[in-house]
Amino acid sequence: MQPLRFHRMVVNSLAAVLLLTGTGLSAAPKQLNLKYDLLQQGVPIASVKDQLTVTGNKYQIDSLAEGKGIYKLMGERTLSSQGDVAENALRPAHFESRQSKHADKALINDFDWGKKVLKMQVKGEQQSEKLTKGTQDLLSVMYCWMWQPPKGKQVKLAVTNGKKLALHTFVVTEESTPLQTEAGTFNVIKLADSDGEKTLYLAKDKGYLPVKLVVMDDGKRMEQVITSITGQ
Repeated sequence: MQPLRFHRMVVNSLAAVLLLTGTGLSAAPKQLNLKYDLLQQGVPIASVKDQLTVTGNKYQIDSLAEGKGIYKLMGERTLSSQGDVAENALRPAHFESRQSKHADKALINDFDWGKKVLKMQVKGEQQSEKLTKGTQDLLSVMYCWMWQPPKGKQVKLAVTNGKKLALHTFVVTEESTPLQTEAGTFNVIKLADSDGEKTLYLAKDKGYLPVKLVVMDDGKRMEQVITSITGQ
């Protein structure tokens, strides 16, 4: 699988991965810089760099995916999300997905919360969907757990992947074995999408930050795993 396609799939299915080292997270961070490895069958094929900035009641998230080795030929993929921190939750206002070698395939979403309409520009064409409370985009959905940790045994969340809006149902369980990563060892809860293909791990002792995502695609195991973090 091409790494940039995997990166899109990862964020489509709640992906990209966060981690906070050092002391426990008592409040949402103001600035985080994160790096991840994308792996196919355990072999690194790409890297992702994310930056999260929170200023007052505004947030900005930027993500850059780059292939490794021969996968560099696929170019870069950039994602961005910006919006408000309202009612102890992330509320997106604008989302973009762009690929360096395919400018004509840009995906642009604007959230009109007043009219409850999601306006989508898909490859130059305009579409729209009805917005429901709590809707997230591909980047904000990775970080929203810092403000609203999953409760109960199931969580339902509407997510736009840039082209369409879909409701996801996640089964929540607590893992008895700590998760070991290059960046540390964490006590985690597991969010398994009801489609059976995607599983997200959140570090309970680090403010419910996602530390790992597993996606099964055509029988292949794809993973995105944190490697380093700086910020506060």
